Amino acid sequence: MSASEQPATREISAYAGSPLLPHHVETVIIGTGFSGLLAAIRLQKKHCNDFVLLERSAELGGTWQVNSYPGAEVDVPTSLYCISFIPYPFRKSFAPQSELLAYTNHIIDRFGLRKHARTNQTVTRLAFDERECLWHVETESGERYSARFVIDSSGVLANPHIPIIKGAETFKGALFHSGHWDHSVAYEGKRVGVIGSGCSAAQIVPAIAAKVSRLTLFMGKAQWILPRSDRQYGAVERVVRTLPGIRHLIRLLVFTFYDMRFIAFRRYPGISGVSQLMKDHYRRRLQEHLDKYIKDDTLRQHMLPDYELGCRRVIPTNTYLPALSLANVDVDISGIEGITPQGIRTKDGKDIPLDIIVYATGYFAYSNMKKALTFQVDGLDGRNLNSEWEKEAVSYKGITVSGYPNYFKVNGPNTGTGHSSQISYMEVATDYIVQAICAVKRDKSIKAIDARRDLQDTYVANMRGKMQKTVWQNATCTAFYRKNMTEEVTSLSPEPVTGFILSRKWFRLSDYRQLK
Repeated sequence: MSASEQPATREISAYAGSPLLPHHVETVIIGTGFSGLLAAIRLQKKHCNDFVLLERSAELGGTWQVNSYPGAEVDVPTSLYCISFIPYPFRKSFAPQSELLAYTNHIIDRFGLRKHARTNQTVTRLAFDERECLWHVETESGERYSARFVIDSSGVLANPHIPIIKGAETFKGALFHSGHWDHSVAYEGKRVGVIGSGCSAAQIVPAIAAKVSRLTLFMGKAQWILPRSDRQYGAVERVVRTLPGIRHLIRLLVFTFYDMRFIAFRRYPGISGVSQLMKDHYRRRLQEHLDKYIKDDTLRQHMLPDYELGCRRVIPTNTYLPALSLANVDVDISGIEGITPQGIRTKDGKDIPLDIIVYATGYFAYSNMKKALTFQVDGLDGRNLNSEWEKEAVSYKGITVSGYPNYFKVNGPNTGTGHSSQISYMEVATDYIVQAICAVKRDKSIKAIDARRDLQDTYVANMRGKMQKTVWQNATCTAFYRKNMTEEVTSLSPEPVTGFILSRKWFRLSDYRQLK
């Protein structure tokens, strides 16, 4: 029987009960993005079917269900930004949000995951019961769960960063964050202001510029904007690219190319010259495109970064700069003085009338540790992970945390990528987690496992040593990769994907203290 055909130990109706009686399952998975779905599929493949997926939204799907703003698409080729063992006939090199959501639903239905899922379940607290060695899970709806294992796959790009701007509450038009796009508001023929100049702004602006009466981009810091090889696939090619062997070869080639780019971000002894050649090449390409599309000298100079490539997230796009050159698009670089009832007042004294204001200002990720975890996590001896991570975001391999037994975090501290596909990291982490769960279940004397503090301390020290050799830690710029935007890097991994895979390929029970 295949994983998709295995019957669930409990149907979803079994979870519908009084909020006073906790629903007990073996494993609670928080989140239904790619990492949550991967965790569920891997559990199924090991015949561990007693799990529930908790989703805080009304629909399943994670990032690509929530982020539906115009122009939303992945910035890594879909031949790499997909689950390695689940092919899909994508229509173009960089898939749009609608297709990625369709792919997500394809995965959910292929593996029969809807019956395991509960929507509108916003987790508010996880508390470990030392006597029972169980996690108690509380939700905003009042429903409660208890589980032996918790897999926390809540996304780090799920908590929008909304800037505090004087007068925002007085604006008479529509105002919203790109991550919560209000589709009830028509933007066609309207005056639209977009605040921000990162990845989401670079996608929104070209998607709506030709449809609005006037668009004003309130640009912040300069970004590394680079062209990409994007194209539509024909009907035959779409099928061919999903065939075994061919899709694996394509994925390997793209994986290798993207992982080799890590050289530009890590200062390896003896190859600094190669790294510099790569950076010089990208700077020339950016300068050529700025010269081609941006005619205003002041704006062109502003848009050429004065910091090292990779310090901030690189933006691959072919449409952003051409959109900025349209006659109905203005770019303001003076800064925002405040929001008025009619629009935005800039620092150079201009009043710009607007009907819609969009915050394209990104997410907190691990830049604000109060936002990194959206619920409280209480572990052994009264410890609280939220307060601990506010002081120091530490973990073992970015997956487990000493003092929090049987709690597994996907996309934990220093497991993000600044150069490749995050799904590669998710696949490794979920495989490691399910190996750990199976190891605990095999030994009937073990109730829970807890990462050894000495090994965690050694791992953190080694990771920080490696991070000191990266552009992310050493370059002089602010970035959401870093705690409070300027301090230690808390989001990204200092390893290439190959190194990340090899260091987490095999779970070792001896790395953990066993609770019996």
